[in-house]
Amino acid sequence: MYKVLISRLFCAFFAILFFTGWVDGQILKGPNYSSCIQKEQLGRGLIAIQDENGDVFITWRYLPSDDVKRGFDVYRKTGSRRKVKLNEMPLLTSTFFRDKTVNTSVNNEYLITDSRTNRVLASYMLTPQKATTPYVSIPIRQFPGDSLWSYSPNDASLGDLDGDGEMEIILKRENSGKDNSHRGVCDGGTLIEAYALDGRFLWRIDLGTNIRQGAHYTQILVYDFDGDGLSEVVVKTAEGTVFGDGSVMGDINGDGITDYVDRDVLSLSYGKIMSGPEFLSVIEGKTGKELARCNYISRGKPNEFGDRTGNRVDRFLAGIAYLDGFKPSILICRGYYEKTVLEAWDFRMGKLSKRWHFSTDSLIYENFKGQGNHSLAVGDVDGDGKDEVTYGACLIDDDGSGGYNTQLGHGDAMHLTDIDIERPGLEVWDCHEHVPTRAGSELRDAATGALLWGIPSVEDVGRAMAADIDPRFKGVELWTTHSGGVYTANGRLITQFTPSVNMGLWWDGDLNRELLDGSGVTGKERIGITKWNGDGIDELHLPREADLAANNWTKGNPCLQVDMVGDWREELLVRTKDNKEIRLYVTPFNTKYRFYTLLSDHMYRLSAAIQNVGYNQPTQLGYYLGSDLGKFWNDTYRLGRAGHSKSGWAKDGHVNDMNTRYKGLKGMSWIRLPALIRSMAWM
Repeated sequence: MYKVLISRLFCAFFAILFFTGWVDGQILKGPNYSSCIQKEQLGRGLIAIQDENGDVFITWRYLPSDDVKRGFDVYRKTGSRRKVKLNEMPLLTSTFFRDKTVNTSVNNEYLITDSRTNRVLASYMLTPQKATTPYVSIPIRQFPGDSLWSYSPNDASLGDLDGDGEMEIILKRENSGKDNSHRGVCDGGTLIEAYALDGRFLWRIDLGTNIRQGAHYTQILVYDFDGDGLSEVVVKTAEGTVFGDGSVMGDINGDGITDYVDRDVLSLSYGKIMSGPEFLSVIEGKTGKELARCNYISRGKPNEFGDRTGNRVDRFLAGIAYLDGFKPSILICRGYYEKTVLEAWDFRMGKLSKRWHFSTDSLIYENFKGQGNHSLAVGDVDGDGKDEVTYGACLIDDDGSGGYNTQLGHGDAMHLTDIDIERPGLEVWDCHEHVPTRAGSELRDAATGALLWGIPSVEDVGRAMAADIDPRFKGVELWTTHSGGVYTANGRLITQFTPSVNMGLWWDGDLNRELLDGSGVTGKERIGITKWNGDGIDELHLPREADLAANNWTKGNPCLQVDMVGDWREELLVRTKDNKEIRLYVTPFNTKYRFYTLLSDHMYRLSAAIQNVGYNQPTQLGYYLGSDLGKFWNDTYRLGRAGHSKSGWAKDGHVNDMNTRYKGLKGMSWIRLPALIRSMAWM
């Protein structure tokens, strides 16, 4: 009997060591992708813009294929004159240059060369017309019959549609988008359009009346799914969809019906689409032509996803994941409030094939119901070289099996990246609306789901943000709408002031991230960038920002925020209030840093591709990028300002008044240990 008891205690002790990362070889290191993984062949992303002071700034990509000692030279060719070199010494510390002597009333061609070989690497023509705006102006093509320009530019994505190494824009437009919980008939179909950065309109898809307008209905995936060097566009379609080549999806099921909109004003699902065929279409990026099609995840029987009103059944998510560690797969998802279904599809040799199907109808995954967010995140969290899907409060493994499940329930926003740089691997910062809860705002281990620390809540925590905004503290700072202020990565309160809880971007040239926020509410449209100052914010104004408008009502997001051109910093794609233009803003700030383009990071690229999915989330990297790079820290924090007098520790020594973390066990939620010991030692 004593031997059995000792054996069980040993098992329990080993389990604790295993799950806390104390066992040699069990420390999870995060992303571990193969060097043979399919990646985009990126060009230089060279661009030149005249700022409001009359200078022209030139910026381009530093690529992973570049030697670390590679230097660059900048040349300018004005009109018919010979080119002149603008820099005295090779540019070695950044890929940003300011030209203060240019005459922009004539054409100016900028060339970037290798400083050792003098080989031209890229060129860009700045015409007098382009020089009139301190941003890239892309005019919107008017939709026939829309004399009032009611079709508003909405979410956008990016992809190399023609294989030249540079990005094009895929834009969603809507004129009467509605939330799933709201009744009403939409005025026409959602439009998906392609534009080149030089302003050229490429093609348009009209999804038709059987795809309802709104943030939850249409998720756009733009990526090279078959490895031919050209991006495809993947989207949910239905009968009535008109593709970019003019072809129309007709009566596919032969029932004589091509309009499935519920037009009964007394119906609880008035304006919604509760029947009819649904498809997943792969579309050629160059032309807008449909290449392949399969059936979408079924609606099932009435009330199967939790209601009969067309609310929960039509909550869709989507993503891109390298499930085999080498090539991308398409993720489509239906439901997250109750029943949840995910499917993975591969597009190879012009055909779609299903890789796996996950459903909470399965008895072993029934407790995964209701765990999804209004967004998802993808990345290799366990170091096996394959992507996992962080689906709100739970994890779906690369083979379609269920991973961890925190059971904390649905939430609106979350972030997956290296948050706590003192811990190995990645973390997830998430918020939840199922209350009361011990962790309405919570930080967890991305691989195991172990709760690291959290903040209790009795209210719906509607938004969460993770960004390294404060250089005085290690790692990424964290806050939510109900956190009561900003916290360090290890759960110490910095200040009770809470900045915007929306989007973040690397913008002004230092290593900390700036914040981006706006309001899309009619009459209050705005969008702006702010800089954290330690106990508040300062505004960083955009040129002619009075013309700009945010999207998606209270979500207040731009069309897109991503490192699309130029150096490692991010650009802002935003619409104008008259719906006639989208503008690409490029940072005018100098920087002393040179990093590989963020698009070359696998997890960043996937997060950019799904930014438009559900509730827009800012991009996140698969590694830490922030003001702690190269620093050697003391073990203690030094709070220099009176506004930062709070320690964040309660009288009993625990974080944030929560008895959920015992300092001796790294990464393990203390309240879970008794249950873990019982399950392992007495099985």
